[in-house]
Amino acid sequence: MNSHGLDQEKKNNKDFSALLVHLYDSKKLYDLVNDDKPMARAELARAVTDLFSAKITPKEQEMVTDIMISMIRQAETELKQALAEKLAKLDTVPLRLVLHLANDSIDIAAPVLRDSAVLSDLDLLYIIKAHGAPYWRTIAGRPDMRPEVVDALADTKDVETAVVLTRNERVALTGYAVTILGEMAKQHDVVARPLVARPEVPKTLVKEIYRHVGQEVKAYIMSIIEEDDFMAEAVTEKTIVAFEESTEAKGQDSCSEFMPTERTMQRVRAKAEAGILNWNVMLDSLSKGDIRSFIAGFSLYTGIPVQKVHDFMRQPCPKGLAIACRAFYMQKGDFSRIYLLSHRMRSRDRFVNQQDLMDILSYFEKVKPESARKIVSKSTQVQLI
Repeated sequence: MNSHGLDQEKKNNKDFSALLVHLYDSKKLYDLVNDDKPMARAELARAVTDLFSAKITPKEQEMVTDIMISMIRQAETELKQALAEKLAKLDTVPLRLVLHLANDSIDIAAPVLRDSAVLSDLDLLYIIKAHGAPYWRTIAGRPDMRPEVVDALADTKDVETAVVLTRNERVALTGYAVTILGEMAKQHDVVARPLVARPEVPKTLVKEIYRHVGQEVKAYIMSIIEEDDFMAEAVTEKTIVAFEESTEAKGQDSCSEFMPTERTMQRVRAKAEAGILNWNVMLDSLSKGDIRSFIAGFSLYTGIPVQKVHDFMRQPCPKGLAIACRAFYMQKGDFSRIYLLSHRMRSRDRFVNQQDLMDILSYFEKVKPESARKIVSKSTQVQLI
């Protein structure tokens, strides 16, 4: 080694010695003071940072690591936390020291689990297997996690871990993780809300999740999804339930003044068999105030049970009727006429509430005929072609 190299080595040794002295002095000061602990703690943390930021040899690094582990074992919680916060931000800290902190209690381990770049994927996987939910939840907030770690976190099936992971926009969710999280989302709205907004989640899974979540999350999904087909299915989800409930209630209101009699059914059925039953004929009956004939004709024309048609038309907001009309490509103007002319089925008031009319017409427009046909076909077993 030439003289320049020797001089540099002496300088480095001198610098290391000075840093080590600073560390011991800071620790001694911290142990002595009582009233100004925060400042002494900050000074000690700074001394540790200076040591690991300096250019020291592997042998010196091992020496410092031994010193630090011994110091941490004897330190109080506040000092451990301060050191962990500082060391978590350095990528020159020996792995042995970081692992010592990472396997401490979670209030000590959290900073390094969340931020330390020294921890490898294998280290993280070991910690996930060796520790419980608080460690998983902290790791789930890390940036740039590899797929294996993401999958291991999803495999825990811990709700809070899933929430942190799905909210972590700095990592990509794997297909495996999305599948597990998707199943969890069907049972836990707190997981569903952040998950459905992730770009990795396919629209088909979003639709599945939609059918299981509460109204608040349903509304959120509708606010972030602009796909027309999905919107149509989403806004008609309650209508599917209405179709099913109508079947269960069949016959409960069969004595209603608007319920078609057998004679009415025979008369309208004759028109259908003669091939002259169409929307114009049905609307003409309704215009004359003959609601029974309209209901009979609607049932025979669409294949939807007459009781169901009757019940839909009596709903305060007849969404079932809107779905049925859209399924058969009825125009908005004709649907509006049906709503207005059947008003007395729903209310004894003489005048139609304009806001109610606007609401049902808005609903009618949101539902695409293709989606409506699927719903009617599925709910009534009517095969629409």
